[in-house]
Amino acid sequence: MIGKVNSFHSFSTNDGPGIRAVIFLQGCPLRCKCCHNPETWSTSDGIEMSVEEVIQKIKKGSTYYKKGGVTCSGGEPLMQAKFVEEIFKACHELSLHTTLDTSGCLLNDDVKKVLDQTDLVLLDFKMTTEEEYNAFAKGSLIQTVKFLDYLNSISKPTWIRHVVIPGINDTLKQTQELKEILKPYECIERVDFLPYKSLCISKYDELQIEFPYKDIKEATNEDIEKIEAWFNE
Repeated sequence: MIGKVNSFHSFSTNDGPGIRAVIFLQGCPLRCKCCHNPETWSTSDGIEMSVEEVIQKIKKGSTYYKKGGVTCSGGEPLMQAKFVEEIFKACHELSLHTTLDTSGCLLNDDVKKVLDQTDLVLLDFKMTTEEEYNAFAKGSLIQTVKFLDYLNSISKPTWIRHVVIPGINDTLKQTQELKEILKPYECIERVDFLPYKSLCISKYDELQIEFPYKDIKEATNEDIEKIEAWFNE
């Protein structure tokens, strides 16, 4: 099976437990205003690779990945669900842990088959109302919640990721809304608050795309600590 890969990162420690290989897949239906990987948006770009070629790259560091695993990210990896399913099947044959980094914007039979091969889901939870989500990402909070409902129904271990953007989603009210939304879900093992950074501006310049948040300040450690304190009250 052939898929489209944007890039391959070795020895990551930020994309799931332990040391991991991260495969950034091509294509995304969302347009998040602070997306760090705009080069992954287009489905016509990327490098065509077979599952076997991907696995060969993973095998080069498999000694290290035994203590971590493999993460499929993007873009939105579920746009290539069958490709991800086959990668994860091959990873399990090598006794490697599999993690899916997704926005939860797609849920169909192919996606459910991927989740059967997924050990952990990193679910990006972007905003706390449908209106804010659509304005920020051109997507749907309702769809993300439906995805989380399904994860909960199959008891799939899930880590929530929420990027804190000063002046956009960093109020007490929004933090309390997030807490209330997530409260019923027993599948959630942890909630990570990630600071918004503007390191991606050079990518937008290179692609000649305007970066909507160029004037928004980066989140600080203090900002994250404040949100965490509110969330844990």
